[in-house]
This record gives sequence, C-alpha cells and structure tokens, in this order.
Amino acid sequence: MSKVHKNTDILLEAGTNEVEVFEFNLGGHHYGVNVAKVNQIIQRDQVKITRTDCPPHGVLGTITFRGKPTMTLDLRSVLGIYGEEPDPSRALMLVTQFNDQVVAFAIDGAERIHRVSWEKFEPISSNFAQENPYVNGIIRLDDRLVLILDLEYILTLINPRLGMTVDTQKLQKIEEEFKPRDHIKILFAEDSAMIRKMVHGQLMDVGFTNVDLATNGSEALDKVRRAKEESDASGTPFSEYYDLILTDIEMPVMDGLTFCKRVKQELALETPVIVFSSLINDQMIAKCKAVGANGWGTKPKVNLIVNIIDRLIVQGESQIGDLLD
Repeated sequence: MSKVHKNTDILLEAGTNEVEVFEFNLGGHHYGVNVAKVNQIIQRDQVKITRTDCPPHGVLGTITFRGKPTMTLDLRSVLGIYGEEPDPSRALMLVTQFNDQVVAFAIDGAERIHRVSWEKFEPISSNFAQENPYVNGIIRLDDRLVLILDLEYILTLINPRLGMTVDTQKLQKIEEEFKPRDHIKILFAEDSAMIRKMVHGQLMDVGFTNVDLATNGSEALDKVRRAKEESDASGTPFSEYYDLILTDIEMPVMDGLTFCKRVKQELALETPVIVFSSLINDQMIAKCKAVGANGWGTKPKVNLIVNIIDRLIVQGESQIGDLLD
C-alpha cells in the first residue's frame, strides 16, 4: 500500500497562489486533481471491492478504508473512456476527501505531482464545457495538457444528494428567525457559475440582498482595492463598500487564500473574510488562520455560512470556524 505524502498539502506556504496537482492516467489521457483532496493512493489489487446490486452508473461498489465502507467509482465508466484495460500492476485506487466525504476512484496509473501557479490554470471554454462537464480547467505541462477533474460535479452526477446541495429545512428556519440582513454588504468570490448562482440565491433568500460577485481572487482583489482607494480618498469607512468577504479557495488566476492574505496584509483591512470550500480540514483550517481568515465553512453547508456571517457581523465576534451545523 502506497500513500501520497499527505504533508504535501501543508508544504506550500499559505497564500503563495500555488497548487499541487496529482497527475494520473486514464486510458492514455492525462487528468489531475488538487493534492489537497487526495487522502491516499492504494494498489487496486490490495483492496477488495464489495459489489452492490443495481449500482448507479459508474459505481463499482465499496471498499473498506480505515474501517469504514467507502463508495468506489470507476472513472473510466463515468468519463466514457473505453478500450484496452489498464495494466493491473499500475491500476490504483485514488482515495479522496472533500465536501466532508471520502470517496475512492479507480484510476489506471499515477504519473507525478506538479507544483504550479493558479495563474497557469486555464478555465475551459463554454463549448468544451458542454462536451466535458466533468472538467473545470486545464494545465499545460511540457508537451501535454492535463485536464483538471471537477470531482464535486462527478459526485453530483452519480448521486445529486452527495454534491453541492442545500439543507432547505435549516435555511427555512433561518428565514423564519428574522434578522435584518439587507444592510450587510458582501463580496462573494467563486469561480463555479453553478455554485456562485446557488449560494447567491440562498443568501438572498435569507435577507442578504446586497451581494457583489467575483469569479476569482484576482477580480475580487481588484474590487476591494478600488473600494479602498475610494474609501481613503473620500474619508468614508470601508464598511460603506463591503462589510464582509466570502471566498472559495480553488480559483484560477488567484486562489482564495492568496486573496485573503493580500486583503489582510497588503491592504491591511480588518474586514472579516470567510473561506467557503470543499477542502476544509484541520490542515486547511491552519492555512485559513495563517492568512488571517475570520471564519471557514465546508461546502455545501450554506446554512452554516449564514450562521457564521450572523455571528461575525450581527453579533460582532472576531473569529468563528466550521463548528456549527
């Protein structure tokens, strides 16, 4: 049994705008995922797959990982890759953890880990996205392209309840416990159009009607910088522009941790920043703290984010993490 050195996701200093990508092979094609989502890599012949009756398309069954049954997906089947079977000596199980879930993916073989800047992460075109909805970006490496997989989307395809969903009962309870929120000005940075629209809609539903949107950390930083320049020039408080910043981590051009670090250190703003990401774990929380974030929440818990905003802004607390549900 081999393991991706899990310290890789803490070797990178927080806020350097770099990401480590694990490159692997599927039917001769090159794919990649953020190392921060990789829990362990296991030789496929060292695990027993328990098959289930009439599983959803792409589901092989379950394996036992650290004493717990773990859903196992066949990426070849999900992505529609057919042909020659993988070399059994290279076949692996890629065990991942994101969105508070552990999922294993069958892959043909490992290539290597690359450290790259988010500036080299190329968003895909709309035409390519329609044909390849499971890919959320491209990285060019030497003589090849590495397609970065959207694991959250793949999980949603298999079972919508496992993807980016909202606990409507908890949000309805928040709506019923009325608090004035329309005066709170929020900047929300998120590269996924689907998630951006969904979270924005849910924030609006519970009263946060004053939300400005950005598609990556660089765009968000430009908005904050312009607001600060206007604030300094006019002598008005920065809170007249933004009361709070909500940001994803994984974004092209500039990631959320780098964005947060520059807001807190370069611009020296005390505006609360909440990190909202599928990558939240103990190591990522340490990185959030290192760049000065005031709160953090795990996707898809939009209701949790609303609670954190209320406590930071309405109740005036200085820091609160992913502790409430």
